[in-house]
Amino acid sequence: QSFQTLLKGGAALNMSDCRPKPFQWIPDRAWLNLVALAESVKTFRNLPDFIQRNDQMWKHWWDQESPEHTKIPDIDDRLDAFERLLLVRCFREDRTLLSAIDYIKTTLGPQYSEAQQLDLGAVVEECSCTMPVIFLLSQGSDPTATIEALAKKRKKRISAISMGQGQEPAAHAMISNGFVTGDWVLCQNCHLGLPFLRELEDMLVKVDQTAINDEFRLWVTSEPHKAFPIGLLQMSVKLTNEPPQGMRAGILR
Repeated sequence: QSFQTLLKGGAALNMSDCRPKPFQWIPDRAWLNLVALAESVKTFRNLPDFIQRNDQMWKHWWDQESPEHTKIPDIDDRLDAFERLLLVRCFREDRTLLSAIDYIKTTLGPQYSEAQQLDLGAVVEECSCTMPVIFLLSQGSDPTATIEALAKKRKKRISAISMGQGQEPAAHAMISNGFVTGDWVLCQNCHLGLPFLRELEDMLVKVDQTAINDEFRLWVTSEPHKAFPIGLLQMSVKLTNEPPQGMRAGILR
């Protein structure tokens, strides 16, 4: 029941059928959420009465920039971490995500609440000369600079090409040369050259792996597309690298 309240709040209620809202500063949606919370979770059964009797302190808590980190009037010492999350979700819905991160940090540990930094060096060791690395692009994220920096660090030559109409022969030539020399190849924006990806899948399936330089690595960047060859996805290492969220993640990046 508590989890259902976390998901739905007071979506099944309406203002005409529930207890009247005592103060105008409480948004209608928040009041419906609070009524649902009081009806579904025993700890909060007297919550509407507390708010009505002590509205100034509750309004002060509601006005806080970070209410999830502020002492809750009347019931603070009775709440566990999940119940604090429930109250924030119902009363200050805009802070739900941040409160959920706090809950995860408290119950599972901080390592589960912080974005993990991508280790491309480990990816290179995991894949092989016939196993491409496919980056699924997200808005605001381009792995090109990271890949090129890794190539420079490992003293590897990398050839990059942006796919599009007429670029297939040049891409094939780069890959064939990489098979021999062990150079890396970066094929960018491959959602603009889907026929090439089908040819690439066929090439990697049929090639004699013993004839390929073990140092060769193929990097592919593409936006998600329903026509992306499934076989190529299955034989590849798949990655997505979202832009950092917040100052801390940006500094770590």
